[in-house]
Amino acid sequence: MGGMKAIVLERPGSVALAECAEPALLEPGDAIVRVTTAAICGSDLHIVSGRDRGVVPGTIMGHEFVGAIEALGPEVEGLALGDRVLAPFTINCGRCFYCRRELPARCQASLGFGFVTEGGRGLQGAQAERVRVPLASSTLLKLAAAYDDGTPLRDQDALLLGDIFSTAYSSAEQAGIRSGDVVAVVGCGPVGLLAVRAAGLFDAGTIVAIDTVGYRLEQARAWGAQTCAPEHAGAAVAARTEGRGADAVIEAVGSPAALDLALELARPGAIVSIAGYHTEPRYPLPIQAAYGKNLTLTIGRCNARLYMDRLMPLVLSKRVEWDGIFSHVLPLDEGVRGYQLFANRLDRAIKILLKP
Repeated sequence: MGGMKAIVLERPGSVALAECAEPALLEPGDAIVRVTTAAICGSDLHIVSGRDRGVVPGTIMGHEFVGAIEALGPEVEGLALGDRVLAPFTINCGRCFYCRRELPARCQASLGFGFVTEGGRGLQGAQAERVRVPLASSTLLKLAAAYDDGTPLRDQDALLLGDIFSTAYSSAEQAGIRSGDVVAVVGCGPVGLLAVRAAGLFDAGTIVAIDTVGYRLEQARAWGAQTCAPEHAGAAVAARTEGRGADAVIEAVGSPAALDLALELARPGAIVSIAGYHTEPRYPLPIQAAYGKNLTLTIGRCNARLYMDRLMPLVLSKRVEWDGIFSHVLPLDEGVRGYQLFANRLDRAIKILLKP
């Protein structure tokens, strides 16, 4: 078996470029995908930092990718060698109780790319030259060759549907945004910035984007948001709502402090939609305050495979664009540097793409 380059979890706190075994077809429903574009996600940083525990050293990182099919198991249907494909961040069978109820994120066979635990359970990731995709027929989406205007479809425009734009859009949808609403977006990392874009698609009247990083706020303003630091968020939202609070809040950080702020900013009757990935085992919900506001909270893993189908027409018609968040496009060999840039917010890093 030959080797390939990949970015692996070296030990808690660091990743490395390594020579890894090529993936092989193990089950009749598998596909082998040659990765053409991968990305570094905030969830990857959770694994490296130890916030998200359980991943064994040597695991290939990454769960956001676009590629082309190089090999197929005998039971794969609807796909052919050479097809360009997009994957969600978890696999799904398409047949179980949860898949039938449009909850592929909770599929009984669900496993996440780039997350292998003791005993070998899980899947190797896609920050590599190739990746194995089980349940390929129901997991992978065959990509069109071109946008509706005939120009070739770019990998990065499709790639975001496999995770963070689907997460942002579904969170905006769950927030119940109505035309003209004042929407607060807590956090302007990649998901938060895409939540600003998504809130605009739901015809929000005013979007207040909140972060501590100046260049992220610049991008939020470029996409039509009004911006402020967390300590000014309450006053900023109050000034735009006659003191009521935000009509909808999207929390896009995944920390207790961010959720505290989101609950504080919401007006009575609002929905707080949690897009951030929370890794704390407990959260002290201020239940009396939430009761006093008649709040609704929504939380959980995005059903990305469902939204890939729903949102692809927006991509192909060019109704959405997000070039502003692609701060770096690096060869896979520079993936370790990419992690350093992203984790430390160096060189105005927002979203980093890797090209095997």
